[in-house]
Amino acid sequence: MDEKIQTNLKLLQDLKFWIYKLSDYRVDFRNFGILTFEVRGTVINLDSIVRTQKKDHTIEEIAWRVVKEYQL
Repeated sequence: MDEKIQTNLKLLQDLKFWIYKLSDYRVDFRNFGILTFEVRGTVINLDSIVRTQKKDHTIEEIAWRVVKEYQL
């Protein structure tokens, strides 16, 4: 597998972990796809979020934003 793809998948995996850890909602890991996350009927494109924010924010900061924005 291409190194860039592996790096991006690792970032997504880390983001999913932090969202789970930081959420009060205690989301279920079954709601997580490879590139998306579904909660209460809303599909969140994690891949897009990471791509646009990873240069300026840590994965934990991005996870906090997702948790707050979607009230997890």
